[in-house]
Amino acid sequence: MRENKLFYGSLCLTDLIDQATQKHSAFTKGNNGKIYASINVWLNSEPDKFGNIMSLQINPSKEMKDIDKKMYVGNLKESEGPKPISDRDISGMDTDLDVPARQTGGGTMATPASEITEPIDDLPF
Repeated sequence: MRENKLFYGSLCLTDLIDQATQKHSAFTKGNNGKIYASINVWLNSEPDKFGNIMSLQINPSKEMKDIDKKMYVGNLKESEGPKPISDRDISGMDTDLDVPARQTGGGTMATPASEITEPIDDLPF
């Protein structure tokens, strides 16, 4: 039986927003109106120089893997306790995203990027 472990780290929201606005294929808009990012999580064999033992990448769709590259967007350490963000961390962020949608893992068909004509303004952040 595997033991439960908590990991903490950071996810670069600025890079995620930048890639979403560039219509990277890792981002889709589901029928529920929410935007999802397809990711890979790597458990590294050795900690890096900052003590991170896991890495996060956005994962392009199979059709776009040669065009949209995988990009590192975060790192994780084994838990010692998370650090909260401050108002300074989120001030000035542009969250007007227009990302494509495709079929989700749940089997529901999403809207293709070519059919998305309105900016997404219903994001929770």
